[in-house]
Amino acid sequence: MKQIRIFCMVVMLFFCTNLKANNIVISNITSVTGSGFVQLQFDLSWENSWNSSINYDAAWVFFKFKDLDGTWRHLNLTNANNSITAGFTINVPGDLTGAMIYRNTTSSGTVTLTAVRVGVTNLPGSFDIKGFALEMVQIPGSDQYYLGDSQVGTYYTTGITGLPFLVTSSTLTMGTSAGNLNDGIQNGVLASGFPVGYSASGSMYMMKHEVSQGAYRDFLNSLTYDQQTTRTAVAPSSVSGTLAIGTIVRRNGIKISTSGVSNTTPAVYSCDLSNNSVYNQTTDGEWIACNYMNYMDLAAFLDWAALRPMTEMEFEKACRGTVYPVSSENAAGTVAAASTTYTIINSGAANEAVSPYTGSVLNANITYNATSPSSASPLRVGIHATAFANRISAGAGYYGALDLSGNIEEVCVTSGNAAGRSFTGVSGDGTLNAGGDADESFWPGINGNAVITTANAVYGGVTGVTSNAGVTGRGGSCGYTGFNLNKVSYRTNSTAGGTRSNVSGGRGIKSF
Repeated sequence: MKQIRIFCMVVMLFFCTNLKANNIVISNITSVTGSGFVQLQFDLSWENSWNSSINYDAAWVFFKFKDLDGTWRHLNLTNANNSITAGFTINVPGDLTGAMIYRNTTSSGTVTLTAVRVGVTNLPGSFDIKGFALEMVQIPGSDQYYLGDSQVGTYYTTGITGLPFLVTSSTLTMGTSAGNLNDGIQNGVLASGFPVGYSASGSMYMMKHEVSQGAYRDFLNSLTYDQQTTRTAVAPSSVSGTLAIGTIVRRNGIKISTSGVSNTTPAVYSCDLSNNSVYNQTTDGEWIACNYMNYMDLAAFLDWAALRPMTEMEFEKACRGTVYPVSSENAAGTVAAASTTYTIINSGAANEAVSPYTGSVLNANITYNATSPSSASPLRVGIHATAFANRISAGAGYYGALDLSGNIEEVCVTSGNAAGRSFTGVSGDGTLNAGGDADESFWPGINGNAVITTANAVYGGVTGVTSNAGVTGRGGSCGYTGFNLNKVSYRTNSTAGGTRSNVSGGRGIKSF
C-alpha cells in the first residue's frame, strides 16, 4: 500500500483551505507528526447544535489531498491517535473515509472546538489539504417507526388491512398477505442490506439540510477538468462569469470565475447570486439549496463525500420518527401549512429569512400553498429554523432534519421497482471515476441502467451512475403544485432527478 507522509516544518509545506456550509466551518488545518503516525489538527464550529433525549446532531468531516499529478484525492483516516475536547466524540466508520463529530452529553448551543486531531493515512511527500464539513442529524436505528399513513397512494400498508406498517426489523418481507409490507406497485424481494430505516444496533446520520450551493461549488473545485464537464451544464473552459448549472432567476448563482483549459486545467467555480461578477460575496447565495442537480450529480456528490443516497423508507422515518402517522401529514407531523407568499429578507446571505413567518403551522417553501417566492425558487437551507421555532414552524422532521417538505425534492431509492430494490446500502468511498460519475455497485443508475425493471448490478468499471433507474421523489418542492406531493408517504414519480431543473437536488446518508 502506498504510504503517506505530510511534513510539518517551520515553513509549512502544504496549503490548508477553510470551507464552510450553512454556518459550519472547518479551519486552521495543520499536520502533526508523532512516532510513526500523522495527525491532522483543525478547528471546527457550527451553530444550533444539540444532544437531547431523542438524538443529537453532528458534523461529518472528511479531507482531500492534492496528489503529485494535480488531482484531488480522498484522504482516509486511521481511527487511531484521535483527540477532542471533553464532552465530544470522534466516531470513525469502518471504511475510514471521515469522522462523525458530536456532543456526547445532554447540551445545546454553538459548538466551538479547537485543536481537534484525527489520525490520517501516511503518504510520502508534502501535499495541499482541503477539509470539508457537513451538518448531520443522528437517527437511532433501533427506533421503531411506521410506513404509510393509510391513505390511497401511499403504497405502504399492513398486508391487506390498509393500516400503516410498523417496522421492527431490518429485514422486511414484501407481499400482499397480512403482516407483510405491501408497496402497492410491484412487490419483490429487497436486496440484502437494503436500508429500511431500522437497525437494532446501528444508526444512520442524515444531512441536516439539502446540499447547498456553496457545498456544490466546493465539490466542483476538487474535480478534474473532465469530471467538471460531466457535473456541470457548460464546458469548464467557458468564459468567466458563465453560469455552471442553473439560472439566476431560479436563484442558482454558481458560476465559472476562472476558465479552465480543455482536458488539462480545471475551472474555478464561485457563487455570484448578486450577478455583479464579484465572486463569493456574503450575499452570493452559497447557503441556498443547490437546485439544478440531477440525480446523477447528487450521486456523484454523495460518492465524493463518502455518503450514500437515502431510501424512501429512511425518508419516512426521518420525518415521522416514532409517532403514529397523521393522515396526509407533512414532514412536521401536521396537515396545515403556511399559505402566504414569502418575501425574502437578506437575500443570498447566511441570515436569509422570509416574511411572513408563522409560528403555528408548517413553514415550507412549496408552490401548492403559494408560499414559494416568484419563479418557484429555493431558499436558504434550514431557513425556517429560527431561534424561536418549534418543530412545526421550523418545518423539521422528528429528528431535526430540515426542509423535508418543500424547498428541493428529496430524491430517494425506491422499493417500488426492481432497480430500486437491488440497492445494498453501500456508502461512497470518496472517489469518482475518471468521467466524474459515482461508481458504487448497486446504486441506482450504475452502469447506465435506465430500466426500472432491471436490477442494478456490480459496477462494471466503465460507466458509472449515468442514469436514474431505481429512484423516486419525496417531500415535494418549491415547484410542485400537487397537495399530496408534499406529504410524507406519497411518492411523486419514478423518473425523479432525471434532468436538471429548478426543483432537483437532495441530501445523503452515512450509516454506522
